Amino acid sequence: MASKPVIILHGYSDTRASFRSLARFLAAARIPVKSIFLGDYITLDDSLTIEDLAKAFETALVAEKIPTKAHGFDLIVHSTGALVAREWLTRYYLDPGRDCPVGRFLMLAPANFGSPLAHTGRSMFGRLVKGWKTRFEVGTQVLKALEQGSPYTWNLASRDLFGPRSFYREDDCLAAVFMGATPYQSGMRQLVNRKGSDGTVYVSCADLNTTGLTVNLGRKLDKPLVTPWKRSASVIPFAVFPERDHSSITRPDKGDARLGEMILRFLRLDSAAGVRDFAGDCEGLTRETLPWGSPSDEEFHSYQHVVSRVHDDLGLPVPDYFLEFFEQAITQADEKRVDELMITMHTQVLKYVHTYRDDNTYRSLLFDTTDLMRVLSSGSRLMFSLAAASPGPLIEYSAGAGNDVGELAVGPQNKQFWRPNQTLLLDLVIERCQADKVFRLHRLS
Repeated sequence: MASKPVIILHGYSDTRASFRSLARFLAAARIPVKSIFLGDYITLDDSLTIEDLAKAFETALVAEKIPTKAHGFDLIVHSTGALVAREWLTRYYLDPGRDCPVGRFLMLAPANFGSPLAHTGRSMFGRLVKGWKTRFEVGTQVLKALEQGSPYTWNLASRDLFGPRSFYREDDCLAAVFMGATPYQSGMRQLVNRKGSDGTVYVSCADLNTTGLTVNLGRKLDKPLVTPWKRSASVIPFAVFPERDHSSITRPDKGDARLGEMILRFLRLDSAAGVRDFAGDCEGLTRETLPWGSPSDEEFHSYQHVVSRVHDDLGLPVPDYFLEFFEQAITQADEKRVDELMITMHTQVLKYVHTYRDDNTYRSLLFDTTDLMRVLSSGSRLMFSLAAASPGPLIEYSAGAGNDVGELAVGPQNKQFWRPNQTLLLDLVIERCQADKVFRLHRLS
């Protein structure tokens, strides 16, 4: 295996200094590395976007004469660095039809679908904590991309995972995601801990084995039309490590030796068979860390991230809506009784809902899929639908006050909908209905 450069990119509000230990670890391991570069870029500036950082990265590569031929170097990224790298790869190489310059692409705790802390960073609290050295700037544009449910992360996935082609295939760029499952255990960082996360990023928001569904709900008596998105990316190895948080996932020189072993093994992969074996071992480690069934500690439950976007059949946005999960009514008596399953779904299983600030058509939802399977073990038939507020007196939705929208069965047998430890992009379409008086034809007498 020929030697090649390795580049390491940090995340939001960080610097290259945090990754010197990782660089020393790689150098000491004597893997065939030609040279190691620690990337340094600015995030705490309100004018800079992810696109700006990607363009600046391309410029820096040219300035340092780092080869961008096919598979010219390997890339390791942390947190927000994953979005910068994916944007750079997609914008400057995938979209123009060029060869992929990266041979192996390792993402450590990547914020591929954002972080629940991003909207906190945009608040005054965030400006006080992060911005006191930067004229109270916190990187507003970067945080908008990092906010849960952002159109940016939706569109980036549409380009590099579901586009006409993807670099992330066994015969092209070997990509992998490593994630910790333990929130911060000490210091002020414990204040931001959330179940199902490494303290900063949800496990399900890091995984890139993302799926997409377009659901046209239609009318109540019609069967919803469900169209799975065609994925161009291959399965991307995903490993969840116990006792690793968002910071310690970058320190293979400390703690459980398996992290360092897996990093070195990934950087030495050179065959399709080796990739498949590696992917299987990653899956086994994830199941060990987040066991199926009902672990007693919620920290080790499996969670699923769903990003919803709603528009009508004319393609117009629907910003004011509510997603409903309920038990199917079989008889009229069922329709009149209190729906205990709905209450349980919305109070126990659905752990977190965030409406994207700048575009309310996007929502981020986090489900505890461990609790979901427990709740549905009795055989209850879970259904999904939505309600939407009318935009005006002359326009109504089929999902409006008349409640004439279709319903989709989403029990545990629906493997398209429920994807533990992953993100589902859910594109929902409802019918826009005009009042009769909006347009009338009058017969000439």
